[in-house]
Amino acid sequence: MNKKFFLAIPVAVVIISLFVFASCNKTKTIKPERKAITEAVYASGFLVPKNEYKVFALSDGYIVSKSKDGGDEVKRGEEIFKVQNDASASKLGASSSAYDLAKLNAGDNSPVLLDLKNKIRSAEAKYKNDSLNYTRYKNMLDAQAVTKGQFDQIALAYEVSGNDLKSANETYRRTKDQLLVESKNAQSIMAASNLDYGNYSIRSVMEGVVYETYKDLGEAVRRTELVAIIGENGAKILELSVDQQDIDKVKVGQEVVVKMDVSGSKTYKAKVSKIYPNMNQQDQSFKVEAEFADNYEMNFVHISVEANIIIAHMDNALIIPKNVLQANDEVEVVSLGMNKKVKIKKGLENLEYVEVVEGVKAEDEVVVPKLK
Repeated sequence: MNKKFFLAIPVAVVIISLFVFASCNKTKTIKPERKAITEAVYASGFLVPKNEYKVFALSDGYIVSKSKDGGDEVKRGEEIFKVQNDASASKLGASSSAYDLAKLNAGDNSPVLLDLKNKIRSAEAKYKNDSLNYTRYKNMLDAQAVTKGQFDQIALAYEVSGNDLKSANETYRRTKDQLLVESKNAQSIMAASNLDYGNYSIRSVMEGVVYETYKDLGEAVRRTELVAIIGENGAKILELSVDQQDIDKVKVGQEVVVKMDVSGSKTYKAKVSKIYPNMNQQDQSFKVEAEFADNYEMNFVHISVEANIIIAHMDNALIIPKNVLQANDEVEVVSLGMNKKVKIKKGLENLEYVEVVEGVKAEDEVVVPKLK
């Protein structure tokens, strides 16, 4: 991948004065110099709102109200679009009516439960009367004032009325429990209908700015269709793509020097804030986020940027131009009137210069290869 450094980084500008020595065969040479050198990784990307998120429709319908447009500020929970769907509205109305009825039937003033309470009171009155008759006839039987058959009839009536009272109480309890369950089910259905109906009101989940809307009044919208983009107000971040060959050099906290087409030659400083581990298979790159070092204000978003991520810097490095390097990191030096090849150990490098760690010294004359 060919990488270009789009700007001259102030700390990395290396101005080398070429000391040209002419030998008898007109060979050009230079001497290594000690200068500052900066190594950087090239990245490209876009300027995006911080905490940007895409707003999708949660239901089908058509736009009947549009409260916000691109550039408008929005508060958390504020409506952006209203989507109309008659079927959902009818469903909500029916479920609300069903819940109201179920709630009434399960309440203290429920007509159903009041009827059952009346039956309990009737059963209690009959049971009480049969209980008194049973006691009276029992005493009369003991006094031989009534026959055994007469007493048995009264005893049977007493037993039946007791069972009727138990049955009435059980019916009341069972019916009340059933009505409570029906009320909760109706409430759950109404809540689901209300939630579904609420999906037709598209609202912001954060306070910020509506950067773009994709639907207008009267337009149809489908579930999961993109309708708007929202982000923080004023706060922007950089989304950069770094080649897989360079990603291991990038670390959180490294300085980033940024240039944007809309701002001409002006540059901005940022710092790497996040490195995503998943590689984009299409362009073999990794996503890197950077945040501006100073308060940065620009109204535009999704504009293209180019950046240099500073991975290393040295103030007093022994450097040579890259064009004197030959194959296998060798350079040609003049020694005792003759040229010889010497292998160097490289340190920092950029597109123009390379740091010499071992191999040549500041006093050595390095041959500049002739252009072919």
